[in-house]
Amino acid sequence: MSDLLSIEGLRTVFRTGNGEVAAVDGVSLSVAKGKTLGIVGESGCGKSMLSLSVMRLVPQPGRIAAGRVMFDGRDLLTLPPAGMRDIRGNRIAMIFQEPMTSLNPVFTVGDQITEAMRAHDRAASNAELKARAIAALGRVRIPAPERRFDEYPHQMSGGMRQRVMIAMALACEPDLLIADEPTTALDVTVQAQILDLLRDLQQQTGMAIILITHDLGVVAEMADEVAVMYAGRVVERASGTAIFDDPQHPYTLGLLGSIPKLEETHDRLLAIEGAVPAPFALPQGCRFHPRCVFATAACERESPPLRDLGRGHLAACLRAPLEAAVAAEAH
Repeated sequence: MSDLLSIEGLRTVFRTGNGEVAAVDGVSLSVAKGKTLGIVGESGCGKSMLSLSVMRLVPQPGRIAAGRVMFDGRDLLTLPPAGMRDIRGNRIAMIFQEPMTSLNPVFTVGDQITEAMRAHDRAASNAELKARAIAALGRVRIPAPERRFDEYPHQMSGGMRQRVMIAMALACEPDLLIADEPTTALDVTVQAQILDLLRDLQQQTGMAIILITHDLGVVAEMADEVAVMYAGRVVERASGTAIFDDPQHPYTLGLLGSIPKLEETHDRLLAIEGAVPAPFALPQGCRFHPRCVFATAACERESPPLRDLGRGHLAACLRAPLEAAVAAEAH
């Protein structure tokens, strides 16, 4: 299956008082039509900046310094602004993290959905746009969509606002949906409903999804392929099954080990010591080595490349493939 989106060596940098630093550093990823790519990692690892780079929405003083973003055979980074506007929101849509801050509180949800559609279909009448917006609200299972069309964001719950954001993103029937933390701050019941909704809509439309999250449970439920990011780089990439059954990077092992298990009892949860380093204070060698319990002297000197370990499983670790005993120790 050919890739709908292919990111090649993408590097996004910011100008700071400490010089130019990379928030996204040489990332290469791809997703095919009808498939879901999960991107996971702690806060500050570059997940959201990667999505903003694909959409060409990098805030100042940031810029895309290198790489290609191929979408349906065209490099998005070479398109003029008008050409990118035609694609953004139309063929590639994005659900942002916080629905309450992404929705304008002084406009009704209907006004905001129709505005998104009008940007790509100026010939449509107001009545036609309203009918399509109400249909979009119904498609994301919002009850009484005709009434909700005239309501304001503050009149809705967090789960309902998230559904409005999904309706807005899907209003123009995009080929690719980028969902940045779509279940953050939602309780587990609403989270399950949102994930079921995204999965059903994907089956109906055949769109590709890039799912950005720190929640490995969400990834396990949704993703066909998973990319684990750390300090601006992809450190492991494999099928969803392989990531959970045979993780090959110590960082991935740490993330999996921190998930509580019902069948096990511990006085405290396992945790990865330390924090993601600031982009202007990256360690030499492997960027994860100061937090890695398996690090050796070589890890402090050498920056490991992302290597194919077989069957499309890639990992950036000098010790990969990890021995079974090492993996067991991490768990």
